[in-house]
Amino acid sequence: MKICTIVGIRKSGKTTVVTQLVKELKKRGYRVGTVKTVFCPNFSMDQEGSNTDRHKKAGADIIGVKGKREMNLIYPKGMDDNQFFRLFPVDILLVEGDYEAGVPRIVCAHKREDALERINEFTVAVSGRAAKKGEIFDDLPVFDILKEPAAAADLVEKLPEVTFPIPLLQTPGEVSNFCQCGCHKAEKKCSSFPQANPHVFGRKHIFLTGKKQVGKTTIFKKALEERKAQLCGYCTLPYEINGVRKGFYLHSLKPVEEFENDSPISVRAGERRNYPVTETFETLGTAVLKEALKSDDWMLADEVGKLERDAVQFQKLFFECLDKKSMVLGVLQDTDTPFVTAIKERPDVEVWEVTQENRESIYHRLLKRL
Repeated sequence: MKICTIVGIRKSGKTTVVTQLVKELKKRGYRVGTVKTVFCPNFSMDQEGSNTDRHKKAGADIIGVKGKREMNLIYPKGMDDNQFFRLFPVDILLVEGDYEAGVPRIVCAHKREDALERINEFTVAVSGRAAKKGEIFDDLPVFDILKEPAAAADLVEKLPEVTFPIPLLQTPGEVSNFCQCGCHKAEKKCSSFPQANPHVFGRKHIFLTGKKQVGKTTIFKKALEERKAQLCGYCTLPYEINGVRKGFYLHSLKPVEEFENDSPISVRAGERRNYPVTETFETLGTAVLKEALKSDDWMLADEVGKLERDAVQFQKLFFECLDKKSMVLGVLQDTDTPFVTAIKERPDVEVWEVTQENRESIYHRLLKRL
């Protein structure tokens, strides 16, 4: 059996790739199976109180549903990929949305940045909307699946047979924290992030967002110096080796006794590939936030983005700061990770987008607010 996973952010073209490959591979006489990975924590193929649900609760190991048009098997205890994939009597198995399987992978993306976050050593091709834009990803082939289904099928056809057990990978935080199936009107219903304190809705924290190098940090720096503000919190700064940027470190604006200041929060391992150092957020980062909660000073968080995705205690304390501090000022990366999205959706947070054209007016608007 050959196995290929198709991954990517929502609406990036994953299902289109799967369906086009199925059609093309079936023409060539292959038995083709598909799997759709669902991240929703409440997902079930059964209904509470149904006959088959009663079978499950009685302890059945496998439940079959037999109809005139379709038949299904329900495995109530779940399985890992190695157990599950072995059940498919097919030549080629296409798995949509599975990040854990260490098998050949096609990455779908809107843009280059989306793809780079998901490309790993198992990646064999890139598709989706990025292909229509003519993006280039080193030596990886890029397929516009609607125009080149045969070429994509040729690639899948040449993949090696899978050898079990396959390696199991860690699912990236940005896809594991939120339901990706679209069954919820608001993703935050699936989120474990705390909601804003309703007693402080009249207060508004201010976060700036926008493209890289547009001047977000400079705006804060100028405005806070003008207002002679007393600050606690942190900023993130780049570090270099021999003139080459190698990552970022976290700098506390006030002394932190227990942990060493200026500790790395990311390590560069290739062009546009930064790996988080979660331990720094969970040690120095949490210490900084605890000190901020003791202080009456305004808090600065420059910046917040993707690197904190697995720092559970840091995230929890950050939301506590939003609940309790009189003013939190911050910079948000231009990203839709669960942590950043949850901050944006709070009713006690205002997010101002900075552009080249409006940054001077944003500066004066911030001065007035402060």
